[in-house]
Amino acid sequence: MQRLYIYLMKNNLIYQAQCFGNVEPIEYMVPYPNLRSLVVGQCIKFSNNILYKDIGMTNGAFYKSINKTANWLAKSGIKKNDRVFVRNIISPMMEILSYAIWSVGAVLAIADEKENDIVINKIKPKLIIEKITKKDKSIIDEQSEDFIEISSTLLLDEAVIYFNNGNGIRLSHYNLLINTYGVQRHLNILHKDVLNIDIPLNTSAGIVLKTILPLYSGTSISDKSANITFSTKSDADYQVKFEWTELSDTNPQCLYILPEATAILAIGSTPNHLISIIEENNKIKINGHSVMMGYLDAKANNKAFKAGSLVIQRRISY
Repeated sequence: MQRLYIYLMKNNLIYQAQCFGNVEPIEYMVPYPNLRSLVVGQCIKFSNNILYKDIGMTNGAFYKSINKTANWLAKSGIKKNDRVFVRNIISPMMEILSYAIWSVGAVLAIADEKENDIVINKIKPKLIIEKITKKDKSIIDEQSEDFIEISSTLLLDEAVIYFNNGNGIRLSHYNLLINTYGVQRHLNILHKDVLNIDIPLNTSAGIVLKTILPLYSGTSISDKSANITFSTKSDADYQVKFEWTELSDTNPQCLYILPEATAILAIGSTPNHLISIIEENNKIKINGHSVMMGYLDAKANNKAFKAGSLVIQRRISY
């Protein structure tokens, strides 16, 4: 049975597109078995480190908030593989909710504003969170600071569904971790750094840069004083480009976004870690470990995955 599973996977066009040369998207490429483990490892080991500098929130306090929120979700009936649609939630509650959802083994659904109705119709989320009321906050505060996981989550399990341009883009725990690792590695972000990340949170780029990167690299976050800034504006240290037509080195250097490749496709003209890009006329062929699990729509997958690669039209507007 296991041999049959491996055979079927290797002959799957999406799986082939996720391979980087002869390197398959296997689980030992990152040091965490899932996103919950990232927050557990970083927040327990470095519990006294300041994560949110402007409000003085430490890693330890962040972790306790995640556990309380995960217990609240579990008592609300959310369990493994349920899809939770989160919108209009600001930082740091957005990040807390994200890790709480992953802690119970559920899937975070996010969307561009114009996609909200599509999300509800296509995935019929188990829970929609548009705000945390005073009553919700009171109930969350009453929960235990400890959370006991009752289901195991694998790296290749679904973590996020991001609705963009009418498509539901499925991203795994591994997709998000490896894409984040590539950014941290390429930009050499260190634990002493303070990051200012001014991009929409309801995007896969927001999840990678604002939710995962600070914990992965052990940095602090600040909206006021930072030595590294990420923004869609041209005066940032790194300009996040959601709309682009070519990959080029610029000053400031650009991070080029492609949700189908999780978030950051390239840093300037250099592909993100374990991603290969071949430009052919008006198309771009992409292979690598950040390639999505696929669209929700099978017909869209049939159009996008060709000859073992993810094929995207060159003119891209996200």
